Amino acid sequence: MTFYAGISQKTAKFYNEGTYDMMRCEERGGHPVYMCYFELRKQSARGSDSIAADMMRHLHTRQHLGKALVICEHPVVVLSAARKQWLKIARSLQKQRASTLNADKILKYTHTITHMQHLHFTAKSPLEDPEADVYFTTLANLQAVPLHCFSIYLTVQLQPAQVAYLVAHLPAEALLVDYEQATPWETLGLLPKRTLEEHVTAQWQHMKQFLASCNIDVQQLMDSNIHNVEAMDDALDTLLNTSHQFLQHATEFQRALELARPLRTTKAARQQYDTLSLLAHRVQALTSNAFTQQFLETYNEDDTFFLYDHIQALAVPTIQAIINRHEQANRHTLAQALQQYYMLAASQRR
Repeated sequence: MTFYAGISQKTAKFYNEGTYDMMRCEERGGHPVYMCYFELRKQSARGSDSIAADMMRHLHTRQHLGKALVICEHPVVVLSAARKQWLKIARSLQKQRASTLNADKILKYTHTITHMQHLHFTAKSPLEDPEADVYFTTLANLQAVPLHCFSIYLTVQLQPAQVAYLVAHLPAEALLVDYEQATPWETLGLLPKRTLEEHVTAQWQHMKQFLASCNIDVQQLMDSNIHNVEAMDDALDTLLNTSHQFLQHATEFQRALELARPLRTTKAARQQYDTLSLLAHRVQALTSNAFTQQFLETYNEDDTFFLYDHIQALAVPTIQAIINRHEQANRHTLAQALQQYYMLAASQRR
């Protein structure tokens, strides 16, 4: 049974058993507007390798969002080319990791490479291989859409009925990447990807307003493109007093950023986003019952890395010296949080 002709009994069971938010749809001007998005892309050269290369570069920026689906004419051929390109990107990151002494970059590269190496590609149906991460299939053989699938790559044209069925089984804010550019997406109720990019800008303004209410200016936390340690510590001391609100705002911005990727930004904007990420990770690491692991998963900031030293290598006088330094700088909240953090870490090692 083709996926647009209806749902088989087996497929219906697949969706009913999953914890899944079905696609929301609004009516605007008498026409349905789906909360899914589309992006039109071109490959520089024809052939499965060039399309696969562009797909994998695109997916590389969205790999932490969830599963991905590639709908094409020759799934096995495209899968083989895609896997080759995926490993090529991973090898490139390994070279970049080997060429830097920056501990921050090394941690990020290591996390990304590890995640990429464990991503599972398959030409089987989600019903047959539900644990896979990236699915390759034809229109005719697509019996079910993977759960939590936020990235869909199309090298074939979809008819209106097929679009309606597909988006009905995608989560809100999923992105359909169209290489054929023959489907009238906006007419069918989907929104262009620039809407997601505009949402990033809006969320960043909200984030800056919240930080301003705490007397924190992200730009001032940077000093000649290097994070100002003292300013960052002062900001951390302040944000620990309002950690829940800060992490909530930071999570909303981070989510908007992930959904809009790949995203073209200026170098200055990217550095400010990274600064926010470091702050969010530090606050999360020092806050009990933090409600999200998003910053660790995305940026791979080790729990102890941004506390200046690895806990395994610190002697008690050194730990106390760090705490005393913050006390002398009137960063009492940070000093107390560090003391609790190290005491908990020490108890867990016993």
